Amino acid sequence: MKAQPHHSAASSMAALPRDSTKQRGRRRFSVLYFAIIYLYTLLYGLLETIPFLESLLSHLPQPHLLVSDTYQPISDRSAPTTPDLAHLDPQLAYSHATPPSDPDQTSAGASSPLRRRRASSSSSAASSSHGPFASNNAAALPSGPNVSSGSIAARTSRKKILVLDLDETLIHSSPQGSYRAHHRIEVVIDKVACLYYVYKRPHVDYFLRRVSEWYKVVVFTASLAEYADPVIDLLDSQGKLIEGRYFRESCVPHDSSYAKDLSAIDPDLSQIVLVDNSPLSYFINPTNGIPIQPWVNSDPKDEALLDLLPLLDALRFTDDVRSILSLRLV
Repeated sequence: MKAQPHHSAASSMAALPRDSTKQRGRRRFSVLYFAIIYLYTLLYGLLETIPFLESLLSHLPQPHLLVSDTYQPISDRSAPTTPDLAHLDPQLAYSHATPPSDPDQTSAGASSPLRRRRASSSSSAASSSHGPFASNNAAALPSGPNVSSGSIAARTSRKKILVLDLDETLIHSSPQGSYRAHHRIEVVIDKVACLYYVYKRPHVDYFLRRVSEWYKVVVFTASLAEYADPVIDLLDSQGKLIEGRYFRESCVPHDSSYAKDLSAIDPDLSQIVLVDNSPLSYFINPTNGIPIQPWVNSDPKDEALLDLLPLLDALRFTDDVRSILSLRLV
């Protein structure tokens, strides 16, 4: 009788390095893509400050042209595949199962994706209760022989957190306005009423729709809730884009201003990014901040939000956002 080939677990593992190498290569491409776009944006902004180089700028593409309404994220260009190991080894098939595409569709026994932490997080960090993203110990790692593989897959599948400043980053408001204002808000503080005219930054609606597909979006502002809440409602009228709100009471007073401690949102700072027009806002966590030019309703053709999209698209694939954002501090 002719001997049948025997598929062992060792021979099954031989097929895995090739796929893992492809995934590592895809991550390296994402980081390289981010670095090139980020450096080009910085160089382009530097050249704009030199008057006699205007002729050179006319021959260079503007950074925002890399993003359009037909822009396709990196993750959509080539979907990773998982080897079919069910016929080889049940244990391997279990440990390399594809994580759910929608993190919100996890089992009821697991905690919210915003509340998940790495297995290495300390119990004290896991028990903190800062805001709506407070963590708990209910998140269970997958059972089975390869727990480490399951925990890595769970961390990769969850979205990072994108924290956005409000005034001069997403909108501009003023007590003096015109009919071109997108909204008017009456704020009553200490029995004193004040009317504010609110202007949306150009492309802010498209920006929020896009980044909400990639990140858990949070607005963190040094303004009072009485003013900021209706403004955020204007930006997210259906309540589907912005998942968290933090106001002045969550800030840290510093001199005559306020700083933002991102650990109040999530103690795992490797998975959180802050976009703010004021560097003072992220001086507590400088390697988590991305600066943006302030907008005071002076430029109707402003495209700073569009310029951030390639950076944010690539940054979400990194294991630790600080390893990339710290490069601008060197």
